[in-house]
Amino acid sequence: MNSSQNQLSTAITSLRLPLIFFVIMLHCYSVVYLEGMHPIYFSGIYPFALWIGETGVPGFLFISGYLFFLSKKTYVRKLQARFHSLFIPYILWNALLLTAYMIAYTAGHPQDINGKNMADFNWMDYLRLFWDRGSYDNGNFVPLLCPYWYIRNLLILSLFSPLIFLVVRYLRELFILATAIWWILTPHNAFIPQSILFFSLGAYFSIHEKNPLTLFNRYRTVLIGLCILLACADIITHTAFPTAINLQIHRFALIANIPALFLLAHHFTAEGKLSPVASYLSNSAFIIFSIHYPIVVVLRKGCIQNFSGSSDFIQIILYFICIIITTLLSLLFYQVLPTKIKNILSGNRA
Repeated sequence: MNSSQNQLSTAITSLRLPLIFFVIMLHCYSVVYLEGMHPIYFSGIYPFALWIGETGVPGFLFISGYLFFLSKKTYVRKLQARFHSLFIPYILWNALLLTAYMIAYTAGHPQDINGKNMADFNWMDYLRLFWDRGSYDNGNFVPLLCPYWYIRNLLILSLFSPLIFLVVRYLRELFILATAIWWILTPHNAFIPQSILFFSLGAYFSIHEKNPLTLFNRYRTVLIGLCILLACADIITHTAFPTAINLQIHRFALIANIPALFLLAHHFTAEGKLSPVASYLSNSAFIIFSIHYPIVVVLRKGCIQNFSGSSDFIQIILYFICIIITTLLSLLFYQVLPTKIKNILSGNRA
């Protein structure tokens, strides 16, 4: 591995936990919304919850696409690897959460999942918990463990990787541009176009044998300037001066965040070597991603039930407290798990 490739590998490794932290910041806002209008609260948390928070999954998709096509393994070998690293954890974590629901239900606590009581479930409802919880939701469907829509979509993209290789190889920037336009113009979460776009964008660099960090460094002044400009536009239009194209500005800002994150990671890991602490935290990323969501749901529901009448300033403080507690509890969970269990639940990433 040459020096530039080693620097890229180190930057990718160093980004894993920060990207998970971004997802936690998003979910501490989005899992349960405050009732009514709270403009001060929304303005105070928007840069963290949405401008930064919604960068997490696109960042992971970009890295996943790049690494998938960087590997010289055969298609079958890659799928075998994803079966162990993605599919098995996907089934296990959703099954664990379903077990928790069933224990609570058996203990006499009624359980609603996506608006349907478990007492009314048939076998198909239980199966669909591992796919979409019974609702397609315009392509934004999620399994029982909601953040695992990313894992599910990544598995599907891996299955269709030969097709992605062909369109990225021969249509090149035209395919990336068309997919970007599709995502930017699609309302709501747009999970499907988002997944295809950022996975394909990462794949583009591998398929055409380009080092993204080298390219980002070459144009770093322009890219950092563009990131700052779009960040300001995104935050201002969502918190002070709304426009008809708020969503489009936001998504352009998310795209601009990707090279900025790589450049920032490279700045802090320029020597191409991570400290033991940084390596440990990077290894914990998958477990934290998997366990954080139930913790966030409990904390946010508790905050809203107990502090619903509090001021927006108090709600902002509670938002950040939930982020800190969720991160610490998730890390603690990772710390106390036996190594063998960690490996099983993380697809041998621990």
